[in-house]
Amino acid sequence: MDALTARQVLRISPDSPLTPELVERAFAGESAARHPSLYPDPAARAQAEQWAATLQEARATLLAAPPAPARRRRLPGWAIAAIAVGVVVLLSLITFGTLGAVRLISEAGESASRALESEIGDAEAGGGSGASEPWVDRMEADETFFAFPAAIEFYADGRYLGECPDEYAQGCWQAALFTEADCDALQVQLGFSNDASAMAPDSTEIVEKLDAVAGEATVVVFGNDDYGYGWINQVTCLDGVG
Repeated sequence: MDALTARQVLRISPDSPLTPELVERAFAGESAARHPSLYPDPAARAQAEQWAATLQEARATLLAAPPAPARRRRLPGWAIAAIAVGVVVLLSLITFGTLGAVRLISEAGESASRALESEIGDAEAGGGSGASEPWVDRMEADETFFAFPAAIEFYADGRYLGECPDEYAQGCWQAALFTEADCDALQVQLGFSNDASAMAPDSTEIVEKLDAVAGEATVVVFGNDDYGYGWINQVTCLDGVG
């Protein structure tokens, strides 16, 4: 098992500095949440036991891996839409690197149990897995409130790191928009701030994406070394705008 896969298994963000303490906390949280004893059904228990072995392998892989530098900070998905409409009160928002460790402790039990239960339920029903990827933050179009309706996903698995320009020493935020309609010229306003509790961005940038197709990923990879938090603040379709 490679290190990236191991991080995904233990729900450790690629952005998080790797330490033995973080790995052990992650392993303990995932092990408790998905312990085979939680599943009385023999088939479900067998699947949980197989997953427990995968957790062990991921733990061993990361404990043997050299420490990795932090890549980027960003707002979590639930804050992106709230900032876009300016109605959120952020009481305590921390960097994404730390967020991976905190969520690992505070949310892994509940989210991991739901994910495994969904996977097991689908397997018993003869269907595929319906569980969402733990390294993807997704907000649907009715949650983002963009001017041009679009869902958004932010990725913590490094899938688009290759599209991050070398000029950004701190790395890039990796996202994709899923518009509800086609758009020949999609205007994307990026927001940046160093204030975790900001109600609006301190700085904005505009990028344009051509030929957005409804329901398909329009990848938006962006960076800004001057700010610790970045998000997609607004989306507009320029078709027919003179």
